[in-house]
Amino acid sequence: MKAAPVVLALLALAPLRAQGDEGPALYATYCASCHGARGQGSPDAPPLIGKPAVDVHFMLDSGRMPAPAPSVNEIPRQPRFSQAQIAEIVRYVLSFSPVRPNDALPHVVLGDATRGRELFAANCAQCHGAAGDGASVGAADVAPDLSTASIFQVGEAVRAGPGVMPRFGPRVLRDRDVDDIAAYIDLVRTRANEPKGIDAGGFPLAHVGPVAEGIVAWFFGLGALVLFARRVGTAGKDR
Repeated sequence: MKAAPVVLALLALAPLRAQGDEGPALYATYCASCHGARGQGSPDAPPLIGKPAVDVHFMLDSGRMPAPAPSVNEIPRQPRFSQAQIAEIVRYVLSFSPVRPNDALPHVVLGDATRGRELFAANCAQCHGAAGDGASVGAADVAPDLSTASIFQVGEAVRAGPGVMPRFGPRVLRDRDVDDIAAYIDLVRTRANEPKGIDAGGFPLAHVGPVAEGIVAWFFGLGALVLFARRVGTAGKDR
């Protein structure tokens, strides 16, 4: 599969090198009330000290932060800040740590979608669904729909492990693996309905997860058994 040009992937590392002085002011306005003036955390939000750049960048880039209110479920939204502003906030947050955390961001390009499908099925589909359309994963936690996620954000999520999602390090998923998963997600959301597109399969059932699938299975399965039993019982009486 030919890799399409992706601006965000090419610019992934550049923002952290941008020069500016908005970071402290933006952090004080939008982040400090929950995360603390120096990232020490509070009852409403976790500490940011020691967080690597990819964790902070992902939460801002995907619009999950700043949250509209404390304890609100983190779902992807349009980001409040520009890429340059996000870079400045991230750089400022990194300065909270006595030892500077890892400031690397993933560099993601479109890889092999066919191989990515296998990797996605093994590592991601249990929560995000075969087509990446999201589902409930229990309690108030939701695996989000990936249809609006850029391939760069896919790479960030894999490395950051936001929310209840596990963090996949390079020993578990190599950079090539992440590229392939990103290619599969990109293909499913843009070309799955084409004649030669990958058929992701599955049935979303209102995006409420495997519980609904079980209910439907029980409903139709038990219904079929009841009808069969009635048919057998009626046949016996007819004799």
